[in-house]
Amino acid sequence: MTGTIEIIDAQVHLNQLTPDWRTAPLDAVLASGIQAMDAVGIDRVLIGEARGFDPKLRQQGQELPNGAIRSDYPFSERAVELYPDRFIYHVRIDFRDPELERLAEEVGHRPGARGMRIVPVPQTGDVDSLQRGEFEPLFAAAERHRVPVFAWVPGRAQLLVPYIRKFPRLQFIIDHCGVGVAPIRIGELPVTMATSLTASLRERFVQLERVCELAQYPNVALKWCHAPGLLSAEEYPYRDLLPLLRKALEAFGPERIMWASDYTVARDQNGNSWAQCLYYLLDSDELSWTEKEWLLGGAVRKALDWARS
Repeated sequence: MTGTIEIIDAQVHLNQLTPDWRTAPLDAVLASGIQAMDAVGIDRVLIGEARGFDPKLRQQGQELPNGAIRSDYPFSERAVELYPDRFIYHVRIDFRDPELERLAEEVGHRPGARGMRIVPVPQTGDVDSLQRGEFEPLFAAAERHRVPVFAWVPGRAQLLVPYIRKFPRLQFIIDHCGVGVAPIRIGELPVTMATSLTASLRERFVQLERVCELAQYPNVALKWCHAPGLLSAEEYPYRDLLPLLRKALEAFGPERIMWASDYTVARDQNGNSWAQCLYYLLDSDELSWTEKEWLLGGAVRKALDWARS
């Protein structure tokens, strides 16, 4: 534990932590996760369980007769079973799933499940579907059953505005600062991200300004995730990020901005360590103690209606 500030990482694909994660026993990967969390000073993690994409560029899972993908969460469920005080997770519900109402209702009955996430990949047509309003039944069900929605909408957060207005009681969380994908330092950009590339740092700054305009809607929160790779031109401690974060704080307020590392991706694509992703904020002299409390734990608890036990 780190001081008296509770540290909650609001996105880690923790099931992908070890090099052999596809074949390793769940408990072994989980044990490595606990060890790493303790070493860095992470109290709790919101797991985004992911196993990659299928040949059609859809997140892997059971394919239904109508083409929808239905996911399962064996790693997340095991993590919550063994460490219920340290882990929560989000689910994925395909907007085409014929049982999306049931699936949305069941989220509240799954131990540790605290929301859903959408990842519309342009090549699959899902971004076009989002723009045409075809996610409306999913978001309507999420609002009815109080399931917060994390949304990966890099450089196109404005596509959420009609839904944000139509479903004012639904909590939306914009992933990854809401800006386009940046060129990566390590390896090649995954094909699922290639059509979301915003190569210019300056243009990503402009996109962040547009995202901050969404702060006018009280049901929108921002996930300050991947910021070192997306918005910084410097090495650790990424001091050029703090003026940008300050603008976001002025727009949303600290109670609506949650920190996340997306460590397993930040590590593999940009070489950022988990500690670097955290301590540029935790050790900053440009943030107040109260701001750090919200950013590093309080805001995710508020957005997900996640009370301390």
